[in-house]
Amino acid sequence: MEHECSVHEHGHNHGHTVEEMAALQERQRQLVILKPHMVKIQALHDKIDAVLSKVEKDNIGLLLTQKKNLKALQREYREITTGQLAQMLPPAVMQVEREYIDNIEDILHHARLFKRGLQGNVTAEVVKNLEQSL
Repeated sequence: MEHECSVHEHGHNHGHTVEEMAALQERQRQLVILKPHMVKIQALHDKIDAVLSKVEKDNIGLLLTQKKNLKALQREYREITTGQLAQMLPPAVMQVEREYIDNIEDILHHARLFKRGLQGNVTAEVVKNLEQSL
């Protein structure tokens, strides 16, 4: 049995087999499940990026306010990379997200060191190296 698609649905007119329809319906169901996760991920990126854009040497501690957003982002990443959701996204998308998380973790790590350095809790050499890396 075939289903006739209208031009509006796909931009062309052809029939789908029962198997094709089942696959399309499954894909649509997967996208419905995936969408809220992707919306959360984008919102977390926006929050983190907004803070990053405001950080300067004298307010480096502002970065450390993003630990909770990073943790939330890591939770969402785990959600989309495990189980059924992992099969929905291309590996390249998951890799880019992993790299973003790794970069934010690295930035927060350096921010903690830099802040400690400004408080006199690390050596002058560490502070100098951190300043050069900024």
